[in-house]
Amino acid sequence: MAVIPARYRLALHIPQTYLTREGKGAVRPQTYSRMILDSWQGKMRVRGAWILAMCLLGVSCGHVTAPALQESPAPASSGRPLVVATTSTLAALVRMVSDDLAEVRALVPIGVSPETYEPTPRDLVALSQASVIVENGAGLETWLAKVLGNAPPQARVLVLSESLPVAVAGRPGEAVNPHFWLDPTYAARYVSAIADALAAADPRHAAAYRANAAQERKRLAALDAWIRRQIATIPPARRVMVTDHDAWYYFDRRYGIQDLGAIESSPGKEPSAADFAALVALARARHVPAIFAEPEFSPRLAKELADSAGITTVTDLYDDSLGTTPALSTYEGMMKHDVMTIVQALR
Repeated sequence: MAVIPARYRLALHIPQTYLTREGKGAVRPQTYSRMILDSWQGKMRVRGAWILAMCLLGVSCGHVTAPALQESPAPASSGRPLVVATTSTLAALVRMVSDDLAEVRALVPIGVSPETYEPTPRDLVALSQASVIVENGAGLETWLAKVLGNAPPQARVLVLSESLPVAVAGRPGEAVNPHFWLDPTYAARYVSAIADALAAADPRHAAAYRANAAQERKRLAALDAWIRRQIATIPPARRVMVTDHDAWYYFDRRYGIQDLGAIESSPGKEPSAADFAALVALARARHVPAIFAEPEFSPRLAKELADSAGITTVTDLYDDSLGTTPALSTYEGMMKHDVMTIVQALR
């Protein structure tokens, strides 16, 4: 956790590949972080249009500041700190710690991928009012750096992936798969880090934040045990997954599911014909029961692979984003839905 410096750094090292670990010391090369590079380059191309929008809203083109915007969300409730999380999934974890002691907002709307998100003027306003800003880090939100300068100098920035051991999350600047929260034991570490950040920003309620976090960790431990029981009902030979993008590595590793691969190395970047054919052949050879996709991505390629391999398509897994129904409005609800969806498809 850090306080934003007066001059926030603008340059980021964005590697083109990441390494995910399998076993002791072994590494598996991937191309997931190409998503980061492609997304960043695309956003830079639209930066001029984004700044023009600021000007049309009455903001000085010399220095864009959120308070000058004409349209803005309602300010944080009086007496309560505002916590701004990048995604709805992370915001759900924050709410379990904050209860009603803080106001919590997510920047990325439900149903939108944080890997391809483009910040809006409303995001600048929310950041300008924030006491705490919560991001996943590990390359998930490459767009955040260019708008953090709108946050107050005293705002605390919590990078949740930095709460994990270096052996899991890597060192700063090292490219890794960023979807740690899909392992509930890592989500529990996130909860502890959130409690510490809220306690530092709002010392008057520090004891309440830490008590809430303790209760949430108990719920997450129960969730972890429940998931193990559900996955155990899948025949071992059928515990294999192919996904539309590589979000499920940590979940699969935790619960003994073999991750055979993902269709897209980055959102919107279609695989080559050779790569697609190889994945179809692998799915056939391993008798993969289903291909899993997510609502925020187009199901077209997943359906093409399923048709080619003669398997089922499942299009309603949630990970980067919560869902719109009450059952999918919490982290635990999202995870239980996903687990039952996976079990039903593989069993």
